This record gives sequence, C-alpha cells and structure tokens, in this order.
Amino acid sequence: MKEINIGAAVLSNGREVGSVEQVVLDCDSFEASQFVIKFGGTLHSELRLMPAEWVLSAEHNRVDINRSDEELANLPNFEVQHYTRLDELGEEHLEHPRSKIKPTDWINYFVPLLTRALGEPYAEPGVRVTEPFLAASESAIPRGLAVHSNDGHKVGEVQDVLFSEPDWRLSGIVMTRGLVLKHPLRVPADWVAKIEREYLLLNRSKQQVEDWERQSEDK
Repeated sequence: MKEINIGAAVLSNGREVGSVEQVVLDCDSFEASQFVIKFGGTLHSELRLMPAEWVLSAEHNRVDINRSDEELANLPNFEVQHYTRLDELGEEHLEHPRSKIKPTDWINYFVPLLTRALGEPYAEPGVRVTEPFLAASESAIPRGLAVHSNDGHKVGEVQDVLFSEPDWRLSGIVMTRGLVLKHPLRVPADWVAKIEREYLLLNRSKQQVEDWERQSEDK
C-alpha cells in the first residue's frame, strides 16, 4: 500500500523539485491519474499536473521520480484562467457572487461604464475565473478538503490519501478529527461516495463515523 501525505516532497534523482499539493482521482474508478505538484519557492510558485505513472516509490512524506528538468518544465499547468461575464457565471461559481468579488475585480464594473461614456461599445462587466485543468471525469483532493457524512455533518478534513499497489486505486483516506486536540482517523475507500470540489462525501452517517472512531481507539 502506498500512503501519500499531501504536502510530501517530490524528489527527482534524489533532488527535491517540488511538493504534492493535491491528488487527482478518476471519479468512477477512484484510481489516481495525476498529482498536482507545486514547483518553485514562496515568491514564485506554480502548480503543474504530473502523471501518476511517473512515481517510482512513495512513502509518507516522500515521492520519488526519475525525470529530467526538461520533462518537469513541460508538465501542463493545473489551473487556467479566463474572463467570464457576471451574467454568465455558472452554477459552480455562485459562491463567487458580487458580494464576494475580490476588490481587484471591481475594476470590471467601472471600465465598461467608462468606455460607454466615451462612446465605445458597451461591454458587460465580468471577473477572471480560475479553473482546474482537469477532465470532467476527474476530481482533485487537496489537504484540508472537508469530509461530510451522508446526513449533512462535517466530520473531518483530508490529511493523507492511501493507495493500493500497483494500480494506484484508492484504498482509504486519513482525515483529521477534533476541534482543538486534532487526531487522525483512517477510513476505507468504500466509505467514499463522491468527491466534489468543496468536499468529500461519505456514505456513512455522523454516528457511524463516531462508532468507527471508538472501535479504532479500542484496537
């Protein structure tokens, strides 16, 4: 079994080149297809998609690959940005309504009005939307992703992701529990109902999670 800590260092030929930021799973098979790797330092960093088959070995806090600098530089970006009119924001962006638009986005309200006053064609105001560059059949799991029970309760946050060998199929997740004294709880993969952008949904109730937690403590 492979256990990947989200935040684990990625080493190529023994040299640290980045860190695992998110794990990308196929929504149907729950097999890891890619990893989101953070390259660069604090001031300048970028997220890129690395194929799961590149991984030679994986431990809790370390992932080893064997790739050249050129291959790493040619990895595709994880995120793409595009300009979207406010009246065309889709359902997935309804948490980005006008009340939550960043201050830098307000320029998109005033520029169209100014251009109209100067006789230029009117342009609808909009915002710059950042989207993950994933297939429709893929979902990304970042550290801290909320874990919800099937009766509507938040029961933890994702800490680590566990995979079987050699097929990279999800075998479980480790989530953190508790408000002040946080502690890990491992749950099997067959508890995972679906993975959304904002949360991971279990097919178990809050009570079942608590019962499982007590059983784990007794072992």
